[in-house]
Amino acid sequence: MRTKRFVFLASVALLITLPLLATNENINYEDINKIKAEGMQRSQVMELNSWLSDVYAPRLTGSPTIEKAAQWVMGKLKEWGLVNIRMEPWTDRNGIDRGWTNDKYYMQATSPEKFPIPGTPTAWTPGTNGLVSGEVVLVTATTAEDLAQYKGKLKGKWIFTQAPPDVPAMWEPASRRYTAAELAALEGPQPQPELGVTPPGGARQGTPAREGGPPQAPAQQGQRAGAPPAGQPQVPAGGRGGAGGANIRNEFFRAEGVLGTISTAPRGHGMYTIGGASRSADPATLLPAIVIAAEQYGRIARTLAKNIPVTIEADIKNTYSENPPLFNIVGEIPGTDKADEVVLLGAHFDTWHAATGAADDGNGCAAMMEAMRILKATGVRLRRTVRIGLWEAEEQGLIGSREYVSAHYGSRQPVQTGTGAAAGGQRGGGGGRGGAQGPLVLKPEHAKFCVYFNIDNGTGAIRGIYLQGNEAVAPIFREWMEPFRSLGMTTLTIRNTSGTDHQSFDAVGLPGFQFIQDPVEYNTVTHHTNMDTYERLQPRDNIQMATIVAGLAYLAANRDELLPRKPASAQGQGRRGGGGQ
Repeated sequence: MRTKRFVFLASVALLITLPLLATNENINYEDINKIKAEGMQRSQVMELNSWLSDVYAPRLTGSPTIEKAAQWVMGKLKEWGLVNIRMEPWTDRNGIDRGWTNDKYYMQATSPEKFPIPGTPTAWTPGTNGLVSGEVVLVTATTAEDLAQYKGKLKGKWIFTQAPPDVPAMWEPASRRYTAAELAALEGPQPQPELGVTPPGGARQGTPAREGGPPQAPAQQGQRAGAPPAGQPQVPAGGRGGAGGANIRNEFFRAEGVLGTISTAPRGHGMYTIGGASRSADPATLLPAIVIAAEQYGRIARTLAKNIPVTIEADIKNTYSENPPLFNIVGEIPGTDKADEVVLLGAHFDTWHAATGAADDGNGCAAMMEAMRILKATGVRLRRTVRIGLWEAEEQGLIGSREYVSAHYGSRQPVQTGTGAAAGGQRGGGGGRGGAQGPLVLKPEHAKFCVYFNIDNGTGAIRGIYLQGNEAVAPIFREWMEPFRSLGMTTLTIRNTSGTDHQSFDAVGLPGFQFIQDPVEYNTVTHHTNMDTYERLQPRDNIQMATIVAGLAYLAANRDELLPRKPASAQGQGRRGGGGQ
């Protein structure tokens, strides 16, 4: 009885408080209804997704396909009536000295039994220079001392670089949506450490609990650094991470004359995760590196454990292109009386190459393009200019958005040592690279920036917004969400989320936001895997997200004042890791 009275009193207090938080935002529901009708009833987003996923994909950074895709995008923006459309080049290549494409992949076990081996070459690694064949050797050693035992024994061999992983069954559904309880938990205060007790979900930020459990932080939101999934080897030959051990192994294997290295991921079910080698490394110093599914990898490794030799033949052709164009795509709808102020919508244009990058981040690009189409098709008045930005090389560390921010809004200068050399500084607009940061140098456009909205959490419907610690914007967004509550957008959380392009804006004190999205299959199936294809997209979700983004862009463009910014002491908080997602 006492508990019920407490809940009642708390509810009354909440009702009394809410009007005090209201900002009396001027919402033109007639225009909002036009946007919702165009977006929900006449959507073109799935057709855009098909072009980006089926025709102009994959779009690895620096590849010829990403340039062709950019030309197609600019054609669509022009068709819809946008202006100032361009491929804006970077001022700094950021070590991306060559493009790369995989033009041919064939791999098969030829003895003791014949079977195909699906897989994908690691980006920026060389091919086989024709058909080659050799036995497989399992080598898990990582130090020079341990590798010495293989000296003179590996010429003409394929190297398996890790023990076969255990692959658990899918005990939980691969696809899921947030429950009301999870969203409520996300809106609540974030658990803090208590005298040596790790808070539920660890120190990670961003996502609510699974139903009936403590708050957790799946990798797709909250902690979105570029590290391999749990259990995946940290130093796969030719892959990412663990540079010291990987370099020692690579140099040893090259000196021994191996055919190439083969690794896997513990995902199983035919899925594997792909990445890239160093973009600036001389291809002559690298080996062919291939990732295959755990099922074929495990079969071969278990056969080797029985002292039965396994032979693999392969023909892999990879092509390099020197100094490819590196760019961001921009276009805009001019504003009226506040045309010099900007509302920016964005997503990352590049993908990995084992699939077509439909959910990461083709559907984000399609949604932002569709939002721009909706605004033009409805003819709603926009006081501020609404701009779209599609960023290259997010997967290599948020580079494209960071370059854009540096060129237009500001950058943090490197900290200088006593001798004048840069010491761990952060280039461009930030984006979570870490290291010592110097003073923030702003450009005039910084003062005219209103807001950046980003989509990069897969195909799931928008359920709310991460506020990135910006308390002042919460009551504004609360009112803006009301017209979209019927579409499922209900939640604001003060928490940060990281690992994607809104960080580049947040790093220089600009309001930059990522949406809370239903996880669907993002972390379980599609994220950086060979399964990230059009078939994994949810049409209704994609239609919903484009409609909501168009509505929020409209509201931001027509607000009397720019959106409030975080205090200087809080700017750039929540950034972790530079790896894109």
